[in-house]
Amino acid sequence: MLKKIIDKRNYIILLIIIVLIILLIIKFNTAKEQTKTFYYFSENILVNLYTNKNTSKIFNDIDNIYKEYNAYYKNPNHKQDKQLIELLKYGQKLYHESHGLIDITTDKLIKKIDNDEAFKFTSSMDKLDFQDPKTLKNINVDSLIGAFATRKVEAYLKEKGIDKYIINEDGNIITGNSYDHDKFKISLHDLNGAVLEVVSLENESLAVKGNTSTFKTYMVNPLTSKKISDSKQVMVIADDINTANFLANTLYLMDINEGKEFIKAYDAEAFWYTNDGKKEMTKDFKNYLQKSK
Repeated sequence: MLKKIIDKRNYIILLIIIVLIILLIIKFNTAKEQTKTFYYFSENILVNLYTNKNTSKIFNDIDNIYKEYNAYYKNPNHKQDKQLIELLKYGQKLYHESHGLIDITTDKLIKKIDNDEAFKFTSSMDKLDFQDPKTLKNINVDSLIGAFATRKVEAYLKEKGIDKYIINEDGNIITGNSYDHDKFKISLHDLNGAVLEVVSLENESLAVKGNTSTFKTYMVNPLTSKKISDSKQVMVIADDINTANFLANTLYLMDINEGKEFIKAYDAEAFWYTNDGKKEMTKDFKNYLQKSK
């Protein structure tokens, strides 16, 4: 009888130990939210990581990535290193892909329009020589560089084994794996801050462009040398932030029907909201919308 009691106690103790081990495993494997805000490219960049790793060095490395690209933002022809040339070649590629709507040689035009001055712009994109700094005048990478640098940050995170994250770069958002077994919920707002829709994303990116009260370089159409006066907003979802940002920049300068045709060549979806309250979207954008309960 005594032996049975002892055996029973041993089973209970063993069960308690097993439960404690399971709880400890859960505790040490549960991802903690770790957040840091950076200020580069004249904007706030919010980085949320979900990991149980010590992120001090990781955040420091992220800061260095943004710091390096911020130097190009301030002076895009101050030195000819590998990263800058890669960025400028990317801008040249988008110039052709957007049929001239994205042009990194528009710095003089942008400054004139920002000062409410008229200026007839002629692109110098095809005259660029990336080995000759003298040809790299009037370069402006403002509409590309935030997304481009954030894509580099995302690649760094994956290299470090961090796959749960969400980064908000001035309205441009990238998401990794979700941290709580559900997709990230992101609200789309009108220019007054009212919620238009809520989208669910995981391992996808969202870029938003709109005619805000603050002047943005993407508002300038290099083909007409004028600022877009239409108050529409464009939101684009794609697999990576560079594609989403490129398409949002381009579609913003097109009318909606033209934009719907243009985006068909890409694995991406778009949503438009006009000043008169009209909503338009590509066929499969609805698949990202949060379903009403």
